[in-house]
Amino acid sequence: MISVDHIKCKSCRKAGHCVRTGECCHIRESLTMDAKEDRVIRDQVYHATGVIYLYPMSRYTISLTQKERDWMVAEAKKRKLAFKVLPKRVLLDGKKAVVYDWFVDHDVCPFLQNGNECTIYPNRPKICADFPFHHLKKDQVSGIKTFISSRHLALAQVSFTEAVRKARESLTEQGIGV
Repeated sequence: MISVDHIKCKSCRKAGHCVRTGECCHIRESLTMDAKEDRVIRDQVYHATGVIYLYPMSRYTISLTQKERDWMVAEAKKRKLAFKVLPKRVLLDGKKAVVYDWFVDHDVCPFLQNGNECTIYPNRPKICADFPFHHLKKDQVSGIKTFISSRHLALAQVSFTEAVRKARESLTEQGIGV
């Protein structure tokens, strides 16, 4: 099980559940990693799992499913909120990039208003509803393997650099901003 000791919201950690302080909605972590170390990690993840991280690890925030992404994009548009979401984990099926999940590309969730009010609380993403993650397991590889097999993906066998290039090209061709 994942330890909740790293969770920055001390009130939630103490209570053992979300107490709606809004602190965790400041979603960009202050991860420091030099570019070479970052590249090595992303390359190793790619070779071990087939997962391509297109951006430096320090840029990533919460994960969204396709359905959550679509709903949040529509909701942000309806509310006239600036909202940027990008592919988080991508797989390369031959020459076609397939998005496994997405991330909110903001330091603070745009749906957080007045300091600590989640304006989408009843419809918030699963990762937010699951906070503070007592039940989550560390193994995410099995979910990725299931995703690959259920979609009958034939992952490209190319270098990490080539995979990133091809994935970016494919996503752009599909109309997905990267």
